[in-house]
Amino acid sequence: MLKQRLWTAGLLIPVVMLSILFLPIAILQWLIVGTIILAAIEWFAIIGYETRMQMISAIVVLVIIVGLVWLLPIAVLLFIPLIVWGFILLIVSRYAHRALPARFHAFLMKRFNALILASFVLALFGHGAVILHQSSHLGPQQLLFVVVLIWLADTGGYFAGKRWGKTPLAKAISPNKTWEGVAGAIVLGGVWTLIGYNVGISGSLSLSQWLILSLTALLISVVGDLFESLFKRCHKVKDSGNLLPGHGGMLDRIDSLIAAVPVFTAGLFLLGAF
Repeated sequence: MLKQRLWTAGLLIPVVMLSILFLPIAILQWLIVGTIILAAIEWFAIIGYETRMQMISAIVVLVIIVGLVWLLPIAVLLFIPLIVWGFILLIVSRYAHRALPARFHAFLMKRFNALILASFVLALFGHGAVILHQSSHLGPQQLLFVVVLIWLADTGGYFAGKRWGKTPLAKAISPNKTWEGVAGAIVLGGVWTLIGYNVGISGSLSLSQWLILSLTALLISVVGDLFESLFKRCHKVKDSGNLLPGHGGMLDRIDSLIAAVPVFTAGLFLLGAF
């Protein structure tokens, strides 16, 4: 499993990095759309959209929501992720170690409710990534920074949790995740954040602003991971798919980024870094 993970990562990482840094947004945005659609197909399958017609209908709903979200003023579009992920954080924190109330469980089990929620979250991610990339001359570097930040946080969390993990983070949602893993994610992510600041990716932000913003994005990425796990647990699914050998499905790979990217972009906007 570890060998497969390394091979897949070794192939994908250079492609993603080069695409973010060198592709114009007119092309990159379609790669982002493709990534969202692949993740959406897996997510919609978890929800219960199984036949071809059901999946096509679900994708149409996704496209409509992406279009409607894009019509919002940029200030509103960047503020919404803070509300959405703040609310999800409250839910995840409250029910980290106990079962969801029946009404919440029933809400997530209803296909249309889950479809709208999943589509909205994916739309916020896509728009956040596009807005960040084209925000300034540092946009591509900052988008790459947050992507690598979450990759490193996942890596630090995985190995620290495997080596020292004892204290459950959210045993009712994802029993294998631990606070020791979160600490490992913060350490590795913190090192990368300092590197980013010292090479000038932070732009006009002070060191304290950059650290707070980056670590907030890192911690909210953990919430994104738990949010996907919550969906899978409700629907009794282990992995979102097997598209990426050793890594599961596309949704499994971007669940943390879905939360981190729009929050990071919103933070830059609120701090006046655009």
